[in-house]
Amino acid sequence: MCGLVVAILLGGLAAVTPHGVTAVPAAAVTPHAFAAPAAATTAPAAAASDPAAASTARADPDSSRPIYRFWSEGYGNAHFYTIDHAAAQEVHSADGWWTYEGTDFRVWPTTSNGCPSGTAPVYRFWSPKFTSHFYTMNSSEAEDLRRGDANWDAEGVRFCALSKQQGDTAAVHRFWSSKFGKHFYTSNASEAQQLRANDHNWTYEGVAMHAPTSGAASPPITGAPAPRVGCQSPEMPAAIAAHDARKIMRLFGGAGAMRNAIAGGRAACVPLDDPELPWVVVNKHRAVSPIGYVPPSLTVPSSSLVGGGLRSNVVGWYERMQRDVAGSGAGSIALTSGYRSYSTQAAIHRSQVDRLGVTEGERLAARPGYSEHQIGLAADVVACGGGGCGSIYSFPDTAQERWLRENSWRYGWIVRYESGKTSTTGYNPEPWHLRYIGPDLAQVYHDGGYRSLEEFFGLPAAPNYR
Repeated sequence: MCGLVVAILLGGLAAVTPHGVTAVPAAAVTPHAFAAPAAATTAPAAAASDPAAASTARADPDSSRPIYRFWSEGYGNAHFYTIDHAAAQEVHSADGWWTYEGTDFRVWPTTSNGCPSGTAPVYRFWSPKFTSHFYTMNSSEAEDLRRGDANWDAEGVRFCALSKQQGDTAAVHRFWSSKFGKHFYTSNASEAQQLRANDHNWTYEGVAMHAPTSGAASPPITGAPAPRVGCQSPEMPAAIAAHDARKIMRLFGGAGAMRNAIAGGRAACVPLDDPELPWVVVNKHRAVSPIGYVPPSLTVPSSSLVGGGLRSNVVGWYERMQRDVAGSGAGSIALTSGYRSYSTQAAIHRSQVDRLGVTEGERLAARPGYSEHQIGLAADVVACGGGGCGSIYSFPDTAQERWLRENSWRYGWIVRYESGKTSTTGYNPEPWHLRYIGPDLAQVYHDGGYRSLEEFFGLPAAPNYR
């Protein structure tokens, strides 16, 4: 579709959403295979007029056409624009990740001879880092990006516009959001003013181009839209509010599809910080939220050595796994640490840091508020036999440890801190530390050969606290 679609992926508005649309994601028909968004750092230089693009000829507004506009929450409230009717119709009819919003500002299609008289080229760039497109009429800015910015790949001229006012025209304003890693363009003066005055997430960069206010019509988009999937589903807000993990996965088409959408930057609606959801990610970059969180219900499983509890809705999976370890002949296991309160974790952290120093101590113990144990979904286990139970430090290379390494995923549990992943997780290997993410996601995790939740969800490594 890259060769057909003239598209702009634009940052969604945080305080002001065009056309009153509430946000949602994209996958089936997109201009690119989207990568997971990285933290935005640098954007192309501020918009500026380009004398080289100016033309003394008068453009013919009657040959301009409004571009089609789509919106997706999953790509971080992105907007997708195209003047290609066939491509727009395909997105509307076949891609449930995008919602058609109507037509937007006017541009001119390129011709076999380039841009129509009186117009100038608009250069398009694609950034895998920001998972978005960038458009500029400034030839110097475009050349700087081509030569000096590895974040942006040049894709040529995709349509034509006015570099200055001609008759009855509207300015197309350009904004940049370091929060979303996106650009946003709008010719709606009221919308632009509200962003500039009321939304600190967006930085105004100037006028990107000018658009005629009248001209030819674009062919209509017809037929029923594709069924809404993922974040685009009208059922998604209620499912998220209810912390309904199974329904959230179903609305994406299954656990694997949801994981792919999250890792691919197409599931902005799915919270990875909600402690009520089994896939919540807690690491040295992501604290438990709220910081003093306590699970609503805890149950102490059988064979718990210290009375530590687990989330009540996962105890059954733990006890089934515990029975099957013993039934396999590998030996028994016991829970030596489950839920820990914020204050308990503070004491453990202080003890390890006092004993080993900050660097080594924090490879063994999380800071308070940064421990998976606080959410009630982590279980430290030990091996037990005729002589009693060992310690966590004697657990590696036991028959029980090998069995859990190969089979815990069948019960919704993964080994969270594996050997060789300290640079990703920030912790030394802990083969005794199991983390519940649910059977469906755990199977996807196992089948994909993943070895950390950071890799699984396409998140940055978190070896150190920020």
